[in-house]
Amino acid sequence: MFNPFNMAKDMKGMEKMVKPALEKFMKESGFVKKDELDKANERIDSLEKRVAELEKL
Repeated sequence: MFNPFNMAKDMKGMEKMVKPALEKFMKESGFVKKDELDKANERIDSLEKRVAELEKL
């Protein structure tokens, strides 16, 4: 018989097992955090502006 309480308990157990592996995979596969990506995009934008200013001269 289906018992939703047991299913929730099983899912918590699976999460505990899968979460460390998922975090390791994300670190090793090249995924980046959103704040790191935003900083890189801001830096690229500022460099593009500087290059555009130098091209005008």
